[in-house]
Amino acid sequence: MLKKKYWIKQIVSLLPIILLIFIIRSFIYEPFYIPSSSMLPTLFVGDFILVNKFIYGIKNPLNNKIIIKNKLPKRGDVVVFKYPKNIKINYIKRIIGLPGDIIVYNYKNKQITLYNNKYVKQNIFKYKKLEKSKFIQTYKNISKRVFIKIFKNSKKYHNFGKLRFFQYTEYINRLSHKILFIPELENETLNIYNQKNIQLYTWVVPNKCYFVMGDNRDYSFDSRYWGFVHEKYLLGKAVLIWLNIEKEPNSWFFKIRFNRIHKVN
Repeated sequence: MLKKKYWIKQIVSLLPIILLIFIIRSFIYEPFYIPSSSMLPTLFVGDFILVNKFIYGIKNPLNNKIIIKNKLPKRGDVVVFKYPKNIKINYIKRIIGLPGDIIVYNYKNKQITLYNNKYVKQNIFKYKKLEKSKFIQTYKNISKRVFIKIFKNSKKYHNFGKLRFFQYTEYINRLSHKILFIPELENETLNIYNQKNIQLYTWVVPNKCYFVMGDNRDYSFDSRYWGFVHEKYLLGKAVLIWLNIEKEPNSWFFKIRFNRIHKVN
């Protein structure tokens, strides 16, 4: 009997801590793990990030409606959200378009042009510092749906099924970050999301929705292929990489990289 009372007392003493952790994870901050390379070179596979869940407001967990408003998402924010086609899955991408924006995407140079709702060009996106990246994509089997054109000046980068990434510095107003792309990949490997009565590679962002893309432009499954993210699916903004664990495939060996600790831009 005394032992039972002891355990009850211990459990009760832990309840405030459990409640505090629940509140923090549900409404304030939550850690997430990066499983894919779609946000390279900003986020690496194995990065553990901290997501600010309060920044866009507090939501009712039952219906995802905002009950306390805070800041509105901005172009350039790196956000975690529920994948609209399967809300059990979380994605992380960068916000490119806000409600009312007209997005035009050049699939050859992977650049974005932004227009307002009157089709007036907005000088928000700029691209500078085209250069070779340190990242290389290795192909075991090249898909028949991908036409790979070997440019005369890039043959030396294409051997044994490998293609070197190139990179720009993409500026969204004053925010800057690197984006990756492979010039040899001219054709898309997935079906582009096509809005009714709007030409291909152009999207008009609906009210309360956002257009998102990965920084790794040729290897990101994003709004170009499945559409928009409604505000109710936004979970928060990525603010900090607090750890990286690098693990070799099919191996127990892993390495902790503390040099990855920094703010997310």
